[in-house]
Amino acid sequence: MRILLACLAFAAAPAFAQDRTGNDTASDWRVKHYESFGIWTSVCDEREETGTLMQRCYIRWVDVFSPRPRFAGQFLFLTPDADGWKVEFGIEPGTLFSPAGFRIEQEGEVTWRSLHPGCLTGLSCSFTGAGADELIARMLDGGAFRFTFRDRHGQSQDLTWPLDGFDAAFANFRAAAIARSLVK
Repeated sequence: MRILLACLAFAAAPAFAQDRTGNDTASDWRVKHYESFGIWTSVCDEREETGTLMQRCYIRWVDVFSPRPRFAGQFLFLTPDADGWKVEFGIEPGTLFSPAGFRIEQEGEVTWRSLHPGCLTGLSCSFTGAGADELIARMLDGGAFRFTFRDRHGQSQDLTWPLDGFDAAFANFRAAAIARSLVK
């Protein structure tokens, strides 16, 4: 839970994150690129580590769908990866999706669905290689993510994340990552 809260805090405010020793203090990452496209944000930041400039770029969306005191949220990060791209969903432990509850819909049709047990049960949910390529292709086609589930508090949820603007965010993110030699 603490890890998810830290990730949500980092994603919601680029100036704050855990420091290098894992403490919840202001981060030393400096934002160098930040553009929003609908709900999707393309970000690049950097910091010095032992005399070397470290850079990273990502697309993110953070959905805090239930405020305190029954806080709940989930997020998506898309980053460069050794196999091309990594798409990671942050889902709180205790979340339970229906078998059809983690999907992309376009004009009433399901164009992509995850049946990955980690995604459906609030455990590890990430896609790399061909899986990430397929997911990104469906996201670029448009439509919306639909998530139907019971959150960790037992509340039924039905979230829609429109994919409007994702194509522009992906093009922007890719160009920014190429300019920083993070991808080819």
